[in-house]
Amino acid sequence: MPDAKIKLMQITHDLAIGGLQQVVVNICRSINREKFDVSVLCLRALGEFVPEVEKLGVRVFYLPQKEKGTDYFSFLKVARILRQEQIDVIHTHNTQPFVDGTLGALLSGVKTIVHTDHARDFPDKTRYMVAEHLMSYFAYRVIGVSEHTTANLVHYEKISPRKIMTIENGLDGSRFQIEIDRPAKRKELGIKGSGPIIGLGVRLTEQKGITYLLQAMPEIIKAVPDVTLVIAGDGTLKNKLRHEAETLGIKEHILFLGSRLDVPQLLKLFDIYVLPSLWEGLPMVLLEAMAARCPIVATDVGGVSNMITDGKNGILVEPENPRRLANEIVTLLTNSELRQRLVENGARKFNADFTADRMTKKYEKLYQRMA
Repeated sequence: MPDAKIKLMQITHDLAIGGLQQVVVNICRSINREKFDVSVLCLRALGEFVPEVEKLGVRVFYLPQKEKGTDYFSFLKVARILRQEQIDVIHTHNTQPFVDGTLGALLSGVKTIVHTDHARDFPDKTRYMVAEHLMSYFAYRVIGVSEHTTANLVHYEKISPRKIMTIENGLDGSRFQIEIDRPAKRKELGIKGSGPIIGLGVRLTEQKGITYLLQAMPEIIKAVPDVTLVIAGDGTLKNKLRHEAETLGIKEHILFLGSRLDVPQLLKLFDIYVLPSLWEGLPMVLLEAMAARCPIVATDVGGVSNMITDGKNGILVEPENPRRLANEIVTLLTNSELRQRLVENGARKFNADFTADRMTKKYEKLYQRMA
């Protein structure tokens, strides 16, 4: 008689478009289904990735929120679901899932708790750091997505080095190895002419430093007049960034697309992917760009240098420096040989270190510790 499958539940805020959520989706896609019965619990909302996860045959549970105020007893609802589904292992992602998931697991007899921190700007709020420190006593392992994140967890949250380890993010590269009709895609998006396209796809928040890319655009336009910047994503800064583009007089060169599910196609359209973040863990968007063979310019923050070696498989610049950002983007736009060298090296780096299979196998070892 074959061994019973390990019942694994991943607990997240939601399955909206974002790097953390992509890790959840990639684990669902690449986990060994002969050994694991995997499900997902969303604590705040559902999100755009739900249909994709359900298509994989993974059940998605949702914990509706109170209409007003914070539900300080949501961990009781989590415990009920864990008990009903007879879950063996939970894998939580970021603070609220760590707290509610761990308390729910303790009440329902879950055997193993694995937690992943997807990086923040440390020091975080004191109450969050204290809560995570306390929860870490009950976790089997706490994971940082980069050595930088792991070091922050030890330094700021005083999590025991014996409990903590690094597992770098990974994704399914086959989704990005596609061919597209570039002229047709340009037409669909309303991009006129045939000039180069700079692009990025992120949440429009302070963290992503998009204001510095907008400030770099006048210099870029001066050197490459027919350039277009495509910004895919939504967020709290959407209106502010639109206004800034207007104030800078570059509105005609900027295209705000909102949230998109056609990221692989967009990456095949972009001539350069630019990520001007102020802080990061190990950003999934750069892995996507590497897998899609799109040249990268990024800020040297967090775990980015774990992925990108300056001048070898991408270009790194210091954050909050529009002039340097503009110079490096123009250099790359006007040097096709350099772009080609970066994408070849980037594809090799991705295949060696950042596939979903590689990441998931490391997590599977943690999930199986009771076996």
